[in-house]
Amino acid sequence: MIRTNATVKMDPFTPPCWRWEVAEQLFNKPALDEIPDDQVTRDALTYLRTGDSSKFPELHTSRQIFLEDGLSRAALEAKILVGQTDAEIAELCKYTPELVQVYADLFFCVRDFPKASDWKLRYTVGKPHFYGYQDHNLRQMWNWFGLMEEPLVLNHVIQSYYDELRPDDEPTLSVYLRPTSSVDLRLQAVIAEAIFPNFQPENKWEHEFAYYSQLINLLQTQEEKSSALQEYTKDRIKYVYQYLKGKIKSQPPERKEYSTASRSPVREIRKIQERLRSLELGAPNPI
Repeated sequence: MIRTNATVKMDPFTPPCWRWEVAEQLFNKPALDEIPDDQVTRDALTYLRTGDSSKFPELHTSRQIFLEDGLSRAALEAKILVGQTDAEIAELCKYTPELVQVYADLFFCVRDFPKASDWKLRYTVGKPHFYGYQDHNLRQMWNWFGLMEEPLVLNHVIQSYYDELRPDDEPTLSVYLRPTSSVDLRLQAVIAEAIFPNFQPENKWEHEFAYYSQLINLLQTQEEKSSALQEYTKDRIKYVYQYLKGKIKSQPPERKEYSTASRSPVREIRKIQERLRSLELGAPNPI
C-alpha cells in the first residue's frame, strides 16, 4: 500500500522520510501507476525518473544531505525539531529557505506530527535513547536536544561543537569530551550523563559511579561536597570519553556490598579515583 497524507496520520510506524519512500516505491514499481498526493512527492518522483538535478536543485541537494548523513543533516534535522522557521534555519545553516522546506517536507516530516512526542523520540533519536549512545550518534544526540524545544540551548550545543571541531575530525560525540576540549564543562557534563540514559547493571563502572555519587553525599561540609562533585564531573567526562573511543577494556572488581557506615567517604572516593586513573594508564585495576 502506498502511504498518503491521510493514511500516515493513522500509522504510528510512519518514518519521517515517508514522502521520499513513496517516491522511491513508485519509481521502483512503475506498474502501480499512482499519483502522489502532494507536489513535493510528485517532484521527487519526476526527479528519480529523469535524474534532472538542474530542474530540482533544492531536492537534489536535500537528497545529498540525507544520504551523506553528516554534520549538515544533523544540524538541519535538530533545528527543524526544535521549531525554528525555514528562514531562521537557512540563515544559521547557510541554505535557502526553499531548501529547508523541501528537506522538511520530503525527508524529515516531523512538522506533520507536532504533538507526537513519543513518535519523534522513536524516529529521530531511537535506540541510543534507550540503550546508550555510541561515538557515531552525534545526529541522534543533537535531535535529543532538539526535542527539548529550546532553540538557544540547541544553538549553543551545535556552535560549541563547531568551535571545537578540527579539520581532520570525524563527526563524533567524543569531540565534545576529549581531554583538550574547550567546550564548557557544564555542557560536557550534560552530554557525558546522557550517553547512558538508563542504568546498565552489567556495566560495573556504572556501579562505581553510583557509589561515587553516594559517597559525595556523605561528606561532612558543603565545601567538601562541592569540591568532590567537581572531581566527579571531570572523572565522569574522562570515563565517557574513553568509553566512546572504545578504550574501556576491563571492569572494576566486584563490590560485595555498598554499606558506608564504617567507611571513610574520602578514602572510598580516592579508591574509585585510583581505579579510574588506572584506566587512563592502561594498567590493571587496583583492588
